[in-house]
Amino acid sequence: MPMDILQIYPRLPPTIDGIGDYAMTLAKGLSQCNIRTYFMTAHQEKMFGDERFPIVPLHTHSPQAFVDAIPQHIQAVILHFSDYPYDAKRGIPVWLVRALETMKQQRSLRLLVMFHEFPSFYLLKKTFYLFPWQRSVAWQLAQLADVIITNNAVTKTLIAKYFLAKDKQPPILNLPVFSNIGELEKLLPLEQRQRRLIVFGTPGRRARIYQRSQAMLKNCCQLLGIEEICDIGSPLHLDQSTLAGIPLVEMGEQPAARISQLMSDSLAGIVYSTDNGRLAKSGVFATYCAHGLVPIVTQEKATLLDGLQAETNFLFAGMQAESLAMERLQAIADAAHQWYVTHNQASTFKSFLLQLSALSKP
Repeated sequence: MPMDILQIYPRLPPTIDGIGDYAMTLAKGLSQCNIRTYFMTAHQEKMFGDERFPIVPLHTHSPQAFVDAIPQHIQAVILHFSDYPYDAKRGIPVWLVRALETMKQQRSLRLLVMFHEFPSFYLLKKTFYLFPWQRSVAWQLAQLADVIITNNAVTKTLIAKYFLAKDKQPPILNLPVFSNIGELEKLLPLEQRQRRLIVFGTPGRRARIYQRSQAMLKNCCQLLGIEEICDIGSPLHLDQSTLAGIPLVEMGEQPAARISQLMSDSLAGIVYSTDNGRLAKSGVFATYCAHGLVPIVTQEKATLLDGLQAETNFLFAGMQAESLAMERLQAIADAAHQWYVTHNQASTFKSFLLQLSALSKP
């Protein structure tokens, strides 16, 4: 039977936003299973023009306006949650909790909450005092959910422990993120690729690789025999054409197809990580795995989860002391790709489909 759902997230393509890309990719995948997505989003200066996915604009944070905006034929709701997109100043979107409470009271719609981010405690002045309220909003959303999906084992464990003291626990699934840039049906062997290292991701994380992990970057380039560093994303204006004698090419923003093409012919990709326990939620790491690169991670500390193992699925940028044979690099790239296949786009679409089908039943 056809099914109409509402996906909620403030920023959709062409706005550059990993979660928005995830939501759109999910909508396209579900459309192949006879599930049509409507999107509720805040006003965007740039709006995509795909008539397959109608937009339900939300111009006010009034709970009643939120409920009134939802089309009558919607059968289930997916909330993509990360705190700051819903409250840019503080990351405490209390209005969202109230709106969803009103929706459940008046419309009895079933709710699937996808926690892309879950508030974490940091000893930073900006977030130190906000953390308790941010965490409170997240817990309230979890209690409203009929199904919860996380993207890393740390968050799933945290939420599951919270519900141990409750009378009722919703199903909690863990689905590491898929690649928003696409996936390859056939991978080119590393020995046939360019000795190119990809630096990809948000401007902040890419900048930290050059600012805080430059020694690691130089080290892995030398040990892997890298002949070119390719920086992809919003321009950083690095004002340098080489790094340790290796050409550094700033590609700037590129369409997904071009990024995928570059990665399919590159040897390795580096990702800035502060917590490897949550590495499974990194879309950049997923993209490297999906394209058969050797993933390189800057952070060597933290307990590894989600089936990942250092020196098996990825390399630490600063740990390697001697060059690795191509056979060893290929084994790491293959293991990373095999890890990814278990939660690729097709697998994720199937998991969401099963949960939505269950929610639609009386």
